[in-house]
Amino acid sequence: MLSKLALRNAKRSIKDYAIYLITVTLSFSLIFAFNLISNSKQVLELNHTMENFKYAMYFASAFIILIVCFLINYTTKFMFQKRSKEFGTYHLLGIKKKDISKMFTIENIVLGFVALLISIPIGYMISILMSSIIMNIFELPELIKIDFGKTPILLSGLYFIIMYTFVLFFARKRIKKMKIYDLLYLDKKNEEKVHKKKSNRNITFIISIFTGIVALLIFSKQFTISEKEPSMAIILVSTILIIISIYGVTITLSDFILNFILKRKNLKYKGNNLFIARTFSSKVKSMSFTLGTITVLITLTLVILNVSSLFKGMFEYQTDLACPYDIAIELEEEEVDKFVDFIEKEYTIEEKLVYKGYENKNNNIQNVLGYGWRENDRVVKLSDYNKLLEMKGSKPISLKEDEYYLNVTKEYKEDVEKSISDIKEITLSNGITLKQKEYSSKGYTFSWGSGYGYITVVPDSAVKDLESIETHLIINTKEKTTEEFTERLTEFYLPEESPSNEYGYEIKYKVSNIEVRGANEAINKGYTTITAFVCFYLALIFIAVVGTILAIQSLSDSAQYKYRYSVLNKLGTRESELNKIIFKQLVAFFTFPLIYPIIVSFCTLYSMNKVFRIVLTSEYTYLGYFFFNILIFLIIYIIYFLATYFGFKRNIEKG
Repeated sequence: MLSKLALRNAKRSIKDYAIYLITVTLSFSLIFAFNLISNSKQVLELNHTMENFKYAMYFASAFIILIVCFLINYTTKFMFQKRSKEFGTYHLLGIKKKDISKMFTIENIVLGFVALLISIPIGYMISILMSSIIMNIFELPELIKIDFGKTPILLSGLYFIIMYTFVLFFARKRIKKMKIYDLLYLDKKNEEKVHKKKSNRNITFIISIFTGIVALLIFSKQFTISEKEPSMAIILVSTILIIISIYGVTITLSDFILNFILKRKNLKYKGNNLFIARTFSSKVKSMSFTLGTITVLITLTLVILNVSSLFKGMFEYQTDLACPYDIAIELEEEEVDKFVDFIEKEYTIEEKLVYKGYENKNNNIQNVLGYGWRENDRVVKLSDYNKLLEMKGSKPISLKEDEYYLNVTKEYKEDVEKSISDIKEITLSNGITLKQKEYSSKGYTFSWGSGYGYITVVPDSAVKDLESIETHLIINTKEKTTEEFTERLTEFYLPEESPSNEYGYEIKYKVSNIEVRGANEAINKGYTTITAFVCFYLALIFIAVVGTILAIQSLSDSAQYKYRYSVLNKLGTRESELNKIIFKQLVAFFTFPLIYPIIVSFCTLYSMNKVFRIVLTSEYTYLGYFFFNILIFLIIYIIYFLATYFGFKRNIEKG
């Protein structure tokens, strides 16, 4: 009998909690899809970097389990609270609490299992979509085949068991403690009000705002261009302070909004503002801690999306910074022909440049700026520099016979500006004195010289009698270079036997004087894929959890608000006006937890950009990332809002 009753209730719950079931199904679908992708042999063999993809996904999934557990636990608590009278009645009729608990457990397992079964085909379709995204990232000619293996299914099943075991264990424990009175009146219970006195509320609000400002300033101080790396301990402390601030502001802000409206008669009595404000305030007060948690999740979502964008931009920029040319090799002059022959066996050479790098032993710039590990200044003659610019698609520069041009990396630009007076004029080791025409941080690449961070461009005539310290071979090919070719080129470059040190151990050197664009792109695409997929995986789950909780809370209130809206209707309020009131009420409820996260996410992004700007195409690139991520978030968020609005309106109309 209990099993039949549980199945009947499960069917009824599918209708009442459709948004919850959709979100749980979506969560399981994403978990299954990412399990499929991260266990795909073809994906993991794209390059060496992708070997870490599986472990990154396992780490993300562990965090996802906690978040989905929170959602399921919150919803089961909510469902139990709304049906507490029904369970209290069962108990009055003689059904034992043990049996009520068993029935409720069966209901939730049935609903969860239905969601799990539906998630498998949906997850597989999502994995195909993800496969096409990976195909575009790696510029593959055909779609990656996703194997429908046992491991992803077993993992999804394991996650399901872990989540529901924990959630239902606490649910059964909760029911066991309940008395008949608790069951009959549980649906009337709200979260306890944290501050009953106005003065305490005001103090909490001020302290929370102050804590948030201090935390953001501490966070910002950790992101400066210096030799000192950010302290993870301080970043963690600032993060904890921001979370505390979020809870404090969320708990107290609704009272301030209500008081602001009540004290302004022109605003208070305009339209239905008073009704909406009081309804909104009472709702926020009844679930202030839950809204605080939602606000934290929204903040995490926006910060995660911003971090993902910063790393994506960094990896894309790194390719041009490290190797804008298809192949760049620093070698001995007599070896040039040998390497050209080797490359021609694999690729069609479209452009080629062999040039020399010269050394200025007066080290004018090195003495002032102290860059890199080189002792002397790096000098390139103008004709070679202009050819290098042409090969990377940039415009050439011009110099007079008594001028020089300084090209530095972005991280050194501010230092150059501070010391500009000391390097307005330099004297080369051959006695020639040159005036600085200008300096720039645009277009610099480490392929021009490892260990410098800058180069000095001088007229061709000025390199006379300067010592040549290195020869460079720069090649652009018709075909795309690959990671496999880099390995073959490295083997060709290295001697057959590694040298031994005085103890007889072989010394293995990393070949930093070979740069192949294809290999660098493959590595950066791997990092981009791992970072983007992990971050979007977390972000999507967070948005779904937030949207679901807000939707469930709003839709459950629609039953209570039927009487209020019927009174408004009897007082002469038209149906169209009632719909506007519902819309405004839900807009206020959905917007409230958005305000602080947008401020925090922008401030943290601005702080991180102080470091990341040197590895992005522009110091203002982060603004594009910020608005794009807000747009992505709002698109999904608005879908939940619209589903809630139409569901709320339908429930009111039924009344």
